[in-house]
Amino acid sequence: MLEVRPFAGTPDELADFIVSAWQSTYAGKMSVPQWSGDYFRWQLRLDEPDSAQRLKAVYRGEELVGTMLYVPMTFEMAGQRVQAAQASWLSVPAEHRGQGIGRMLHQAAQIQLRQEGLEFRLGYGYTGSKVSLGPGFWKKQAGDVSTVPRRAGFWGRLLDAGRAAAWNVNRGEAWLTGAARPFVFQPRRRNPGGIEIRPIKAEDIPVCLDLAERATGHCDLRLIWNADRLSRQLGLHGFGRALVAVENGVVRGCIGFHVLPIAGRTVEPIGILDLVFVSELSTAARNELLNSVLLEMHQEGAIMALKLRTGDYPTRTFLKPDWFLKPADMDVIITGTDTNMTIPPLRRLHVLWR
Repeated sequence: MLEVRPFAGTPDELADFIVSAWQSTYAGKMSVPQWSGDYFRWQLRLDEPDSAQRLKAVYRGEELVGTMLYVPMTFEMAGQRVQAAQASWLSVPAEHRGQGIGRMLHQAAQIQLRQEGLEFRLGYGYTGSKVSLGPGFWKKQAGDVSTVPRRAGFWGRLLDAGRAAAWNVNRGEAWLTGAARPFVFQPRRRNPGGIEIRPIKAEDIPVCLDLAERATGHCDLRLIWNADRLSRQLGLHGFGRALVAVENGVVRGCIGFHVLPIAGRTVEPIGILDLVFVSELSTAARNELLNSVLLEMHQEGAIMALKLRTGDYPTRTFLKPDWFLKPADMDVIITGTDTNMTIPPLRRLHVLWR
């Protein structure tokens, strides 16, 4: 008998189950992030009271057969503050699919979100491969409450073209990546006068909150940060990291990032730019901050850097010869908890990719 209840194991056991479930379906066909227990502690704020309710699971007896996870966040949509969630990690191993487990998880999450007063959950459906199950599931199971306001892709920057070519499961992309190898140069600092790049400190958070507001105020849908959530995201509680740019003695820019192993044909570290608050920086300081982040990623072994391409940054930040534009191959999916919810046009988004 199948039963929905909160996940009962450790974060490390949760990560092992989810990665194994995704590998059972996508290994060798799509890239699969190798999430860890520390990653989930960071992203899901698992030290908060009642955080176990965010970890929806289906059990057959004591056997875990499916999960869906979310984390409450504050958004602003078309100028209105909304309590909602970012969600992901719908995971059912291949041998357990076709038994309604995904539907059970979706329905249980809807009930929990309503109880918490959360108006929607935001996630993604990868459309860049025919083997991807996400878009079809959401269209079938949540078509009456789900909206796809836009598609999204990435900006990318190669850091090791040879390893990236060997890693890529798409043979055409792998060939192009390998061909680009002679033209890939390592990032470097130029050390312009009056500019200091350093790791973030706790006392920088109030300034970074202001920078977030200035950098994302133009977005149609955006995350609204408070001091606790921003400090977590920027790595002051572990896992994530951030560098700030001090220009003429004042913190005027911040980039938050993390490095995540992702399995393709091989397993390689990929650098993810999460938060890019650089609208108040001069061009020289912006370039120095971005190159400093790329250099740290490269020193950690990352083969490339990615930034979600949804318009929450000055476009000229990535309009450079060493950055490339990946196609928009993900649906941004907003699933409301109320069938009467109306989603306005959303072009520019400040959200996390998960």
